[in-house]
Amino acid sequence: MTSTEFPNVEFPRTAERSRLLVFASQRNSVDPFVAIDWTLPIGDDDFHLCPETLPLFGTPLWDAMTDTARYEYSRHEAAALCGAGIWFENVLMQVVLRHLGDLPVTDPAHRYLLVEVADECRHSMMFGEFIRRANTPAYRPSLSGAALGGDEGPGARVVSYLLILAVEEILDHMNRLTMRDERVHAISREMARVHVLEEARHVSFAKTYLAEAWPTLDANDRSMARELAPALVGVVADLCVDPAVYDHLGIADGAAVARANPHHQAVIIAGLTKLTTLLDELGIIDADHRDEWSATGLIAA
Repeated sequence: MTSTEFPNVEFPRTAERSRLLVFASQRNSVDPFVAIDWTLPIGDDDFHLCPETLPLFGTPLWDAMTDTARYEYSRHEAAALCGAGIWFENVLMQVVLRHLGDLPVTDPAHRYLLVEVADECRHSMMFGEFIRRANTPAYRPSLSGAALGGDEGPGARVVSYLLILAVEEILDHMNRLTMRDERVHAISREMARVHVLEEARHVSFAKTYLAEAWPTLDANDRSMARELAPALVGVVADLCVDPAVYDHLGIADGAAVARANPHHQAVIIAGLTKLTTLLDELGIIDADHRDEWSATGLIAA
């Protein structure tokens, strides 16, 4: 595929991927307010996430909980994950919208990114509906969206898409386990299924863009991306534990125990494996920065 086959496009492989993803979106997109039976009560008779993905799983605090307390904890963790999902999607949609502003409408990526924004809006509405019906606080990260940086310039935009992948790969790992787990409430399973289906397209676009954009960066932009990536992906991973959940439930030192939990750390590493493998192949994780990725708990030591 040569650039002359795609006049007025940013990257030809990304343009071709975008064409395919638009067709896939037309064939298989989901309205969560039709697909999910929201009349089902959300209570503490089931888990609301796969229990093995809960941050306290396997700790003495978890072992001391009754079944009902575990179900309640999972309901709040699911709501916190939904709140983080809304926050992430609002932040990352800004990246996409700024990217759209730089693309000609003749680039197939322009149309696809509009489809992706529409998907993310539906997902945020779905997550908000769960939080309202789960009768929990409106959990959300306390960080400013600026904590994940801006995307001025090609290097910063590459980092932004890298962060999009970090968010989506961690959630995808958890959602794939959740949607297949019969111990989990039907609404949570169906939300996970919807999210997996549509986020797979977002991941495909971001990976194609990242792989095509990275070789075009100059040495300074590559150095900047390598420096920023482990710290910023670490911020994303850290937001998977919301201290407000433990404060609300009265679980003393819960957030600290969760973050130090080797099982939770393994879940994060597993969730990021597809991304870190790609970054390794591209040379974004290089010999000079590998120890930082490991020390941040993002790859196995």
